[in-house]
Amino acid sequence: MSISQTPEWIRDLLEYHGKRPDSLVSGGMESLCPLIPENVIVRVDSNSSIIPKETYVHQRMILKTILSGKLNTIIDGLSFPMKAGDSVLFFPFQFHSSIDAENCPKHSFAAISFTMPNNDIAPLLPLKNRVLHLPSEDLTVLNEIVGAFYGNNDVSHSQAILKLYGILLNQLEKYAGTADIARPGKGDDIHRQIYDFIRENFDKKLSLKSLAAQFGCSPENIRKIVQRNYPGLTPGKLIAKLQMQEAVELLENTDNPIGDIAEKCGFSDVFTFSKKFRKVTGRSPREYRMSINHSQEES
Repeated sequence: MSISQTPEWIRDLLEYHGKRPDSLVSGGMESLCPLIPENVIVRVDSNSSIIPKETYVHQRMILKTILSGKLNTIIDGLSFPMKAGDSVLFFPFQFHSSIDAENCPKHSFAAISFTMPNNDIAPLLPLKNRVLHLPSEDLTVLNEIVGAFYGNNDVSHSQAILKLYGILLNQLEKYAGTADIARPGKGDDIHRQIYDFIRENFDKKLSLKSLAAQFGCSPENIRKIVQRNYPGLTPGKLIAKLQMQEAVELLENTDNPIGDIAEKCGFSDVFTFSKKFRKVTGRSPREYRMSINHSQEES
């Protein structure tokens, strides 16, 4: 084959012939996000104008993309205006809610939740508390990820996960090295201190009275601070949400005895834990664990 017949891609590669790296064992290229998302779950839905607005908190990462409508997303007390095509990345234990804008009764969205290996979310921190503007090609990729989850065989699950990784990496390259993450003002200090304290101590015997004593406020003031900043939540409901989510994670991902799980989640005995768990999930902790094991065996 003559040089003129050599494929263009080979000629391009040959331009680097003889250019040797400084080292063959270190100093190579590295990724801004060296970890691949796993345990990816997809949901496409819309909010309801009938159900009262609620504050949510999860233990998983969630990439939420708005498909239609306009809204303000509230994350840890910060407001982010969003429209169709905008995305936001919720981090574990961030409190978030939505308020529809411009009299739009509904918005629709695609939510991709996932975990990171060893729960290492540090590489994604540059994306925290930002509205992410996905380019059109990434919105097309988003459609492929959703299709793969719901059985479209054009894209495999492994390919879909790599596509999700690609979306996150594109955003990381945009914001790498920046430090202009939105943060609350001084006026928000007290309620953030309350939420951070609850997040770090929900596994202990917290009560409205103990929170009031911790922050030098009356119990009624503590209640008002929580309800003012997060629709539908009281301090008790917030603590219960965190306890139940921790319990579900432990039941699904560990073989720990139920008594140990009850204690770790802040319950004084298994009976109280089981009663509250059944009230939330409709099943006892033992029944819930058995259902998870059964579904895993079937898959």
